[in-house]
Amino acid sequence: MLKHERGKIMAFILLAIVGFFALIAMGTAAIHVHQQVFLKQSALVVGSNQQSTSKSDLHFVDLSGDSLRARDLRTHTVGGQTPAAGNFDVIHPHGRAEIVYYYRSGGKLYALTQCKQTLVNSAPYLSVLFALLYWGAFVILMLIRRRKVHELNAEIAALARQTQQIADNQPVDSLLLTKNSRLYPLATGLEQLQGKVSKTRQQARLRHERFTMLLANLPQGIMQIDDKRQVRLSNRAMGEILDQSISPAVHPVVDDIKDYKLAHMLDRCLKTGQNQRSEITLSMSDRTVDASVLSVGTAKQRQALIILYDLSYFRAVEQMQTDFVANVSHELKTPVTAIEGFAETLLDGAKDDPAVRDEFLNIIASESKRLTRLVNDILTLQSPERKPTPQLIHLRAFTDEIVRNLNKQIAARNLDVDVQIDDAIELSADQSELTQVMRNLIDNAVFYNRENGKVRVSAYPDAQNFVIRVTDTGIGIPQADQERIFERFYRVDKARSRNNGGTGLGLAIVHSAVAELGGTIKLQSRPGVGSTFTVTLPRNEESAPQSV
Repeated sequence: MLKHERGKIMAFILLAIVGFFALIAMGTAAIHVHQQVFLKQSALVVGSNQQSTSKSDLHFVDLSGDSLRARDLRTHTVGGQTPAAGNFDVIHPHGRAEIVYYYRSGGKLYALTQCKQTLVNSAPYLSVLFALLYWGAFVILMLIRRRKVHELNAEIAALARQTQQIADNQPVDSLLLTKNSRLYPLATGLEQLQGKVSKTRQQARLRHERFTMLLANLPQGIMQIDDKRQVRLSNRAMGEILDQSISPAVHPVVDDIKDYKLAHMLDRCLKTGQNQRSEITLSMSDRTVDASVLSVGTAKQRQALIILYDLSYFRAVEQMQTDFVANVSHELKTPVTAIEGFAETLLDGAKDDPAVRDEFLNIIASESKRLTRLVNDILTLQSPERKPTPQLIHLRAFTDEIVRNLNKQIAARNLDVDVQIDDAIELSADQSELTQVMRNLIDNAVFYNRENGKVRVSAYPDAQNFVIRVTDTGIGIPQADQERIFERFYRVDKARSRNNGGTGLGLAIVHSAVAELGGTIKLQSRPGVGSTFTVTLPRNEESAPQSV
């Protein structure tokens, strides 16, 4: 039982005791008034007859007499004053209280005395019954109050439990209260509060999920640092850019940021509150980033937000564009210079010598063709993407046509070309793109082959793809060059490539065309042994083979 509840019970008991004795006193006072009225009426009846009344405890006394009671009345008055007619007094003869009424009759002063009545001696059974009823009612009321208090405490505990469940975001227990309950308005308000809190939490959860999804998929690296230089928030892109495994828990920023320039920007931002921005190359990952460090929070609790935008791809593209322009300029310069030089020589008089003239004109024609091939290859690579137009291609006849166009070069090297493609195989693909793939791969297999070498072209379908292989017994490609072989203008044997009229763009064109066809290309090569290019193209429904 709570302390204040015990205090209330003690107060109720004291109040009941005071009330009980107050009622007893009021009853006794009422009896005294009634007794005084009775004495007055009795005095009128008795008069001066000096006869006893029917009441055994009622006595008639002549105060002028010499009786024992008369002497007692004259000596035992409470006030000590001379008795006067019409007054009441109380005496205590023999230790008992008696009420005295003084009156005059026949010129003499008389007194009527009677034992002082109380509620107990006048109505003992009624007094006991009253006490039993009073204290029984008190006990019943206390039991009722205890039950009500217990019910109220239970309702309060249930409301407190509901409040805690709402605070802890747990399922809320149901609570049924009648409208007569004192807590009914509070329970109704709590139910409404629960609905609003649930709706608010649901909205907050949705916003948090959207924010988390947005943050996780941002290409920019995001990191929040508090005023104690602790990492509070970061996303996946930040870990990739920093080449670090960033813990989701709160931890010191020095665990993640170990680049001096970025750490210096963060330090200046936290100290001065000024935003910092710079393009830097991270020492940890060798990535070029546009770094922004923004000051957030207040001056007393200054925080920072780091945003890293990875520029490595764009810088690589810029470098590729620069290298491409430089390579194109270099490749164009060689045939143009040759054409210009031989033309000037002819104009200076060499044209008069038929043998020299024919030789120089053949060189000019050869360089012009080379220049044309170079321009065409550049236009092929730089042409905008177009929508492919698949058509059904008989792969054997298609390959035989490409080989026939190279018969002169094949015969010059005495090569053995073997086309191992079933006549019934049909492939649905864009003919222009497939021509670029097959022509350049077979061209390379012929041009970079050795004398009396072999070239084998094979194709077959598997469960999901078409596999095309072009194998030669040529010079091969070193392992160090195989990763760059599909780059533009990259040559393994630069001198031989130029002598054969190569532009250095053939395999780059093949790689781009295979990607347009939705396939992949792989290389296996050993220097001095040969090379095998494997092209895997997806099978369409209409490109299924008739027979294999």
